Amino acid sequence: MEYTYREFLDTVISPSAISVLDRMYPAISELYAIDELLEAPLPVEDHDIHRDRFLTRLRRIVKILPPHISPMPNEVFCAIEFLVHEIHGEPILLGQAILRLEYLGEEIKADPLLHSLVTGRAN
Repeated sequence: MEYTYREFLDTVISPSAISVLDRMYPAISELYAIDELLEAPLPVEDHDIHRDRFLTRLRRIVKILPPHISPMPNEVFCAIEFLVHEIHGEPILLGQAILRLEYLGEEIKADPLLHSLVTGRAN
């Protein structure tokens, strides 16, 4: 039995972060060479394991952020990287991850609505 990655993310990140993922899908798809993002199928039996790993990683990242910084960009980046590395099993290449983060940051800055969402200035 399966469910979608979107259904998984509904349990671990904010609805705003999912909206950002939807809006950025073309850039994410091109950058990561993935055909499916939010509709990727996941086995139901792995839900709890994935949830624990994802939340542990996200909490570790958010914990080091200053209080005035929105955690949403980290939710978005963590969601993408988690699918690629934890679900699809691709090796983590730190240099590539940094370049991807920089590229996604530029994509966000270039879109005023995305930038407002990510910085917590819009609903």
